[in-house]
Amino acid sequence: MNKPPRYTIRECDRILTARGQVLEMEEVTIRGQRQRVWKNLPPTFRHFLLKQLLLYSDRTFLSSPLPLPPSDAGDTTDPREQVTYGDVLQRSLQLAAWLRGRGVGIGSRVAIGGGNGTGWVVSFVAAHLVGAIAVCLNAWLPRDVLVQCLAKTRPDVVLLDLERTEILAPLRAELRAKGVGEVVCWDEFELLSTTAKRHVVDVRAVNQGASRETLEDILQGRGLEDLSPESDAVIFFSSGTSGPPKAVLSTQRMALTNLYSGLVAPSRVALRNGLPPPPLPRPTDPQKTVLLSIPLFHVTGCLSWLMRAFFAGSKMVYLRRWNADDAVRLILQEKVTVIGGVPAVVASILQNPSLPKERGFETVFYGGAPPSKQLAGEVKARWPKAGIVQGYGLSETNAYVCSTAGGDYLAKWTARAVPTGQTGLLLVRGPQVMKCYYGDPDATREAIDRDGWLDTGDVACVDQEGFVYIKDRLKDLIIRGGENISSADVENALYSDSRVAEAVAIGVPDRIMGEKVGAVNCVSTTRTSATSTVESRCVTLSAAGCGVGVMLIDAARNVNGKVVKKDIKPILVTEWEKRGRAELFGAASTPELRAKL
Repeated sequence: MNKPPRYTIRECDRILTARGQVLEMEEVTIRGQRQRVWKNLPPTFRHFLLKQLLLYSDRTFLSSPLPLPPSDAGDTTDPREQVTYGDVLQRSLQLAAWLRGRGVGIGSRVAIGGGNGTGWVVSFVAAHLVGAIAVCLNAWLPRDVLVQCLAKTRPDVVLLDLERTEILAPLRAELRAKGVGEVVCWDEFELLSTTAKRHVVDVRAVNQGASRETLEDILQGRGLEDLSPESDAVIFFSSGTSGPPKAVLSTQRMALTNLYSGLVAPSRVALRNGLPPPPLPRPTDPQKTVLLSIPLFHVTGCLSWLMRAFFAGSKMVYLRRWNADDAVRLILQEKVTVIGGVPAVVASILQNPSLPKERGFETVFYGGAPPSKQLAGEVKARWPKAGIVQGYGLSETNAYVCSTAGGDYLAKWTARAVPTGQTGLLLVRGPQVMKCYYGDPDATREAIDRDGWLDTGDVACVDQEGFVYIKDRLKDLIIRGGENISSADVENALYSDSRVAEAVAIGVPDRIMGEKVGAVNCVSTTRTSATSTVESRCVTLSAAGCGVGVMLIDAARNVNGKVVKKDIKPILVTEWEKRGRAELFGAASTPELRAKL
């Protein structure tokens, strides 16, 4: 901030959560524990979704890619549909009526597997209209892992897009033996292969007109009187960067808490600048257009983006898969006003030469991975009118723990060092923490203690004002000669070169020191010039007595766009051991030797 804030963080929180305010809090007992919760939070997904779909029924909701038959997989025309909130409600009601006819209700599980599109949103809404648990499958997982996820959760019905249907339909007998219910493809039935058609329900049967009485029962919630904030609501799967994906089960309250928690950061910013907190979204507000770069099946894509779109009546623009050039094309075509995702997504849009320099945005969100220290300044320099928000959360906290925005994120007004507390393992407690890992009580006990504290696995500290500083993942600390080295600090040093778009620091074994620092960089230049870019940065390290060398690899990423360290580390360590420390990283003071993979 350029001047002292009007209120401290604690004063802001006291004002925002006071009696009669939108963010008023109250204490309730949940499973034997006292919790502070948002008093005005919608009680259930069903209540919230139905209200918003009716409120914004005439607005365009989705710009969504249409399915392509396998023969047109290389089609570059990107056929799309424009869908209103009212359209989504009508389609969801028809599917909900079919689900209800199959006995799906409170406590039933409905698996949803597919890419971002209208079918995914309709399936999610329909499941909640009948009070079911939405099991959000990671659609990019290999076939065998998808089968494991289905076997663990044993859904009563599986709703899939065209691509996932072709993958799983031939395994129908195996899935049935594992307790998995019938499979429906939400895309056009005629696009399926002959084999797939034999094993799935024709979507035309699902969309046959339900009776007016059935639709009215669903709208009125008849038979769902026991649905409450503590009813089970969603299952998301952990990203699996450190092992097989776990099924994260949360209640209605846990998953919806994100909705109001996300209002805190912009409300604090307003108060600290002497302004009133922004009101809740209204139908008279200009519509925002949001480009979604994150999969809907990811907890962030669903709870932090899709639910906020419902909340504000925003239009969402979906991509088939993340591609920076396609993103920029849609930004211009759809007049996008809000972008975000992991920091790498924001950086790739920022650096894309096809985006006109004068093109700005209303808001830029990012989270899910550590950003470089330079990113916020670069975003503000390029798009000075954009609000910047960074969030921190996990699948196990329904995508939200805390966030910061505006001047509190960009700089401290005092320009002096911030006093920080002792660094340690960050534990989180609150109404947003998951209920359990579904079907895995041992893993649940390891993650959450008896008092409800969740082990995040992150090393952090909290300063005197209450700002949280995430230092590293505990497992990513590099221990060199007994000294803890933060991989995030190493990565930020590499980010000081503007050509480095992404950096990953990893420990490699050393006989004497235990570990030394290795790093992998994603360079925002051509592959040919990547080596020279990194080498030019390494000259400084060599002068300081650090041997260096260069390998070029294709970095594995998870569905959220984060580099998967557990996949990169064995490559780096193996190459280190195979070529020898002196050869690869150099006993000499100049980086003349390099290995390319």
